[in-house]
Amino acid sequence: MIKFIPTTRLYDDVGEQYFDLVKKLYKTADNHFESEWTEKVEKLLAKLCDRKYAFLTTSGTMGIHIMLLAAGVKPGDKVISTSYSCPASVMPVNAIGAKSIFYDVNKFGSQEVTNIKDEAKAIVVTGLYGDASDMDKIDHPMVLHDSAQNFCGTYNGKPSPSYGAMSILSFNENKNCPIFGTYGAVLCDDDNLAEAIKLMRKNGYKNREVGITHRGIGAQPHEDKALQIYCSLQHLDRWQARRKQIHDYLTEELTKLNVTVRPTPDYNSVTSYHKFAIFVNDKREFRDKIKEHGVECQVHYTNNFARSLLISDNPRDMYYTDKYVQHALTIPSSPWLTDAECETVIDKIKLVMNKNDQGVMIDG
Repeated sequence: MIKFIPTTRLYDDVGEQYFDLVKKLYKTADNHFESEWTEKVEKLLAKLCDRKYAFLTTSGTMGIHIMLLAAGVKPGDKVISTSYSCPASVMPVNAIGAKSIFYDVNKFGSQEVTNIKDEAKAIVVTGLYGDASDMDKIDHPMVLHDSAQNFCGTYNGKPSPSYGAMSILSFNENKNCPIFGTYGAVLCDDDNLAEAIKLMRKNGYKNREVGITHRGIGAQPHEDKALQIYCSLQHLDRWQARRKQIHDYLTEELTKLNVTVRPTPDYNSVTSYHKFAIFVNDKREFRDKIKEHGVECQVHYTNNFARSLLISDNPRDMYYTDKYVQHALTIPSSPWLTDAECETVIDKIKLVMNKNDQGVMIDG
C-alpha cells in the first residue's frame, strides 16, 4: 500500500537525532515547560515566518483559540470564517460562544476575502492546500490568519504566515514540518499581543503570586515536543524541494490524462505544496476504488460548515465549497514518496478513472 503519509519514513529521517536529544533532556532537565528547546524553536519559527514573536502551543486548534482570546472575541461576537476546511478552523469560534459568519472559498480552495460585507469582531482567514488567501484584499482591522497549511509558502514574496495581526502554525504527520502527534504555534509582531498570548497559553496567569490577569486555556508547550519540531526543521529545506519535485511531476502527468488539478491562484500566492488535490466525479467512490489497487487517498474535506446546524444558524449552499466537498480528492504527495511510487500513483489513477472523472469542471 502506498500510504498517504508513510510515518515510518518520518521516523527514519528524525528518529535517531530526536532520541539522542530527548534522552539528554530527560536525564538533565529540571523544567519540561517553556524552557531552552521551546525558546530555541520559537526563535527559529519567528525567523522563518518573518515575525517578531512565535509561541508554541499544544495544537494548531489551541493556537486559533488563543488568537480569538487575544483579539478580545467574547460570547455573542461575530467572527467571519471559512465554510470549508478542517473543523479545527471554526470550532474554536463555537467553543468561545461567538458566532461564525461563513464565507465561501474561491476556485483555488482558499477562503474568499474580496466580498466581505458583514461587520465582525475578527476575521479568521484560512488558506488551504498550501496557498494563502488574497490577503491584501482584506479590509478588516483584526485579521487572524489560519496559516496551518501555507507554512513554507509565500504571498507577495513574503512568508504567508507573516500576514495578519496574528497567525498560527500546525505540526503533525501531514504538515510541511511534520511531527508525531500534533502541536502548534501562534505568531505576531505586536508587543502587547505577544504578552497576552504568552499568558493565555498558560491559563491566563504568569504564576501563583501574580494571579489571573487574562482569559486563557491550558496550551503550555513541552520541551520534548519542541524537540520533535526542532529535529524536523533540520530537514525542512530538503523535504520542501522534494515536495515541489513531486508536485511538478504529478501535475505534468495528470494533465496528460485530462484530470483536473486544483488550479494555481491568479494572485501572488506561491504554494507550500502541502497537499495535492485533484477533482473527480465522486471522490469517496474514487478513494475506495483506488485503495483496492494499493493507493491511499484522502477526502479533504467533507463539510460545508454553512450547512451545519451545530455551528450555523443560516444553513445554505456555498458554490465552490459544495464543488470541493463533492469532487476534491487529495492524493499521496509526501516528500517520502519514491519516484517509482509516484509513477504507480499515476498508473493507478489511470486504471481506476472513467470518462466522468476526466475534465471535471469546478468553475462555471
